Amino acid sequence: MPDLNFDGHNTLYATHGLHSYAAKCPPQLVRYGIENFSSPGETVLDPMVGSGTTVVESRLHGRNAIGYDIDALACLIAKVKARKIDDKPIGNAADLVLKYAKKDINALKKGNLSQEISARATPPNFHNIDYWFSPDVKHALAILLYHIDQTQMSQDVREFLWVAFSAIILTKVSVASARDIIHSRHHHFEHKEVPDVIKKFETRVRKMRRQMEEYRLLCKQIPNASIVVEKGDARQLPLENETIDLVFTSPPYATALDYPRAHFLAVAWLHQALGITLEEYKLKGAIYIGSERGSHQETTISDDHISDISLVGSIIEKLVEIDPKKAKHIHRYFEDMYLTLKEIYRVLKPKRTAVIVICPSHIRKIEVPTHRVFTEMGNNIGLRLTNEITRTINKKRRVLPYLQKAFGDRMNTEYVLIYQK
Repeated sequence: MPDLNFDGHNTLYATHGLHSYAAKCPPQLVRYGIENFSSPGETVLDPMVGSGTTVVESRLHGRNAIGYDIDALACLIAKVKARKIDDKPIGNAADLVLKYAKKDINALKKGNLSQEISARATPPNFHNIDYWFSPDVKHALAILLYHIDQTQMSQDVREFLWVAFSAIILTKVSVASARDIIHSRHHHFEHKEVPDVIKKFETRVRKMRRQMEEYRLLCKQIPNASIVVEKGDARQLPLENETIDLVFTSPPYATALDYPRAHFLAVAWLHQALGITLEEYKLKGAIYIGSERGSHQETTISDDHISDISLVGSIIEKLVEIDPKKAKHIHRYFEDMYLTLKEIYRVLKPKRTAVIVICPSHIRKIEVPTHRVFTEMGNNIGLRLTNEITRTINKKRRVLPYLQKAFGDRMNTEYVLIYQK
């Protein structure tokens, strides 16, 4: 049985550390799946690609890759991480952006408020912007984003700089007046000193350039591969039947992190780049798999896809006595995951493998053995479990705080489920 814990391993090589992202799958785990269940030149699918670990590892191992995600910011990050970009155009564009931004900010500090500079320093209008961003930070971010958008450069480089811009907001030490910002429970936090936005951006770009160059050089050693990342819903994939050689994915847990709530401070600034308004982005969060904000059916169990999954019924019966709303939430989660598994089955070639990494949950102190439910659903669909490998989640890599008295014991075992069509 392979050891898939990877304690002490570097998980931030190549572009894997380009942008903070909650609940990332270790790249070594993706590599295990790719190397054992696919061959160079074949196509790997991640229908819930997140920040792009699967597509990056696929490219590093000579596999074609397709990634879909419902989250617009996730798609941008994944695209940039998996794309080979030469360093020189990044450096040239970043130097120009920083030159123009520094000039504008110095003029602001001296009180030289021309109409043009005032317009460039005007931030987007969104709820509570003054709560989350100090005046100096607001103006600096607005000027910086203006010059990223308006300076001449390729779209690949512009998207790289957009990711750098997002990364100075969605990070442990953010330029925003917030802490715990890379998950959905961030709180207001006053910096002792006003963050230097330009310095933070300059440092981030420098680090990202090193990471991209490492990735680019690694890619040179292997045959070229096609990488496609697009917005899409895992429950309804825009793919032909039986076209995928391997599926590797780590779906949301039953107690899913609310990514729109976690990402909104970056999306509020990048809404034009992402092609979605902040209001639309927040509303779309209700249809994310695992979202607690979605609509629920009137009945707890109805005539649907999972009504004959005995384990689901057992879990919901226990939950409905304690928290009917949570029971409906879990029902919706497994309904969504059933549709996702059906799509995985549909697009996978016969006799090929799907690797699904999942962790069980405790909800209101009721155990939710998600891995067992997936296996029962898989049997109904035509995905046969061939192996189940456990791995221990390193506590040091935990991102989210946890209230044990409210939720019960925290699950520290993740299941690597290997299915064959």
